[in-house]
Amino acid sequence: MNIVILGYRVAGLDGVSLETVHWKNILERMGHKVTLVAGELDREGVLIPDLHFKSAKIAGIHDRVVYGNESYEKIERIVFDIAGTIEGKLRQFFRNGYKPDLLITPNVFSIPMHFPLAIGLARTIEEFSIPTIARHHDFWWERDRYNKSQMFPFFEKWFPPKLEKMTHTVINSLAQKSLFEKTAIEAPVISDTFDFENESQGILDSYAKHFRNDFGLTENDIVFLQATRIVPRKRIELSIELISKLNIQSAVLVVSGTEGDEQKGYFKKLQSLAKEKNIRCKFIGERVNSQRKIVGGKRIYNLWDCYLNCDFVTYPTEMEGFGNQFVETMYFEKPIILTPYPVYDADIKPLGFEVIEMGEKITDEVAGKVNELIANESKRKEMVERNFEIAKTNFSYRVVENKINGILRSY
Repeated sequence: MNIVILGYRVAGLDGVSLETVHWKNILERMGHKVTLVAGELDREGVLIPDLHFKSAKIAGIHDRVVYGNESYEKIERIVFDIAGTIEGKLRQFFRNGYKPDLLITPNVFSIPMHFPLAIGLARTIEEFSIPTIARHHDFWWERDRYNKSQMFPFFEKWFPPKLEKMTHTVINSLAQKSLFEKTAIEAPVISDTFDFENESQGILDSYAKHFRNDFGLTENDIVFLQATRIVPRKRIELSIELISKLNIQSAVLVVSGTEGDEQKGYFKKLQSLAKEKNIRCKFIGERVNSQRKIVGGKRIYNLWDCYLNCDFVTYPTEMEGFGNQFVETMYFEKPIILTPYPVYDADIKPLGFEVIEMGEKITDEVAGKVNELIANESKRKEMVERNFEIAKTNFSYRVVENKINGILRSY
């Protein structure tokens, strides 16, 4: 099949981009031809800048709809005007040899970041009668800012739309339930994934071996990795508190993400807290990307290099659609210390993983469990190897491939 995956962006290390790349890999392994189309790309594909939500015009419309007090009718005219322009470009794109046998839309119809794109794309899908999988990582009704808006007619019609040739998928069972309750749409769960059958990504090669030295880490340091963006809901302050509580000179926290656009100033608060707690903490996000490269004589590492060079992973997140970092940690066979979040409790914990759970305060008990693992290598090895096998059974490419095949058979 000729398959197009069309989204806002496929760039960087956000969860939607990571999963889009995984799906591309899986579909190509199945023998399909896959083309990425997005408003921002850091890899091969078709770039259409109008698809991104970060342009001043689109961001302005988003803010007027979500935060403003204007009438629905006034906003509607503006949105549909831009939607018409985007629809014209999409029509031209599909007519010029890119009309796919299957279209996949990661999160385009889930969170209303780009109102005109959702409308223009939905109308184009109907006009060209394109079989479509709408992949949903999260929904607008899960975000407070959208629930406060007065523009529910927009949200309810287009996020997601009900189209004859559109199949919907979600990444957790809680979303599956809420989608059905809200819209009566039935959607299979296809959770986050990783290529557990491919062991090559788990090998420390000559490039990755420079990591510790490049960031001032020694072979004897005990590296705790937080592989998330620097945003408040990731609760990096709890990881700082944990390192402080351990009271081990060789313990160091490494944060591989960069500051997001949510609540600027969080990064500075973390820097101040790490200094106050007198812990070793390295924020290396400016030198971590989706692909390795040399910039200005300095090595840029990919996310997998970070996992290869850490000893533990911290994941004190407040909320996740599923948990890319959890799945990745299982692949790289590292112990994980996390705060339970709703999807973890519903979909991950029942599978039987062995983890260290902590609350919103770091207790002596939690610190004791971590110190015990640091001291007991054989127990650590047994834990992560068992976790790997559980994850391989539930989150591997093969699992997703089987579920995608089930959808394709319905067309």
